[in-house]
Amino acid sequence: MKRSIILLVLLALAGTATLGAQTTTPSTSLDYDPIRKGDQFIHVDLGLSVPLFYLTPDGITADTNLDLGGAGRIGYSRFITSRMSLGGFFGFSFNQTLGENTYLALPMAIRASYEFVFNRIHVPVSFSAGGMYQTYRTRNYFGFMLKPEIGGYYRYSPDWSFGANLSWDFVPQWYDTSSDNRVGNFFDVMVGLRYHF
Repeated sequence: MKRSIILLVLLALAGTATLGAQTTTPSTSLDYDPIRKGDQFIHVDLGLSVPLFYLTPDGITADTNLDLGGAGRIGYSRFITSRMSLGGFFGFSFNQTLGENTYLALPMAIRASYEFVFNRIHVPVSFSAGGMYQTYRTRNYFGFMLKPEIGGYYRYSPDWSFGANLSWDFVPQWYDTSSDNRVGNFFDVMVGLRYHF
């Protein structure tokens, strides 16, 4: 009987000690970064090429003799920090002329971007520099090109995002005779798809 009473007292003390003890959960921290250094993506863009004006030695010429055209590109980028990426692209653009001929341009460039992130919305601001092969009827020209752009993408899943880009193409043509020099200015509006890996 004594043993039963001692055992009940010990169990009661153990129970009150357990009730009095504070239960603590281990502190955990989960930080989600939507972009990590080393992340990569492939992008495909299609849209419109809008001829704006030419810069000539005599000033601005708004009459480009080109109609609204199409543009597209495929490219690759890799993040060197959690927001900055480097990559490149190959593309095409075409515009019909008033004489129903086709002006064709094939750009290739390296591209540096900084990506602003607002939850699932990503806003890349990019600058590209490279070369562009241009052809019109029997005339061909390969020259320098610059392309600043801004985009907006929705990160649908870890692998896919889709959105749109606006870019401005500066396309100079420099000749031995300076009066023939031109800088074409084109505005591109494209929708895009990105595959992240």
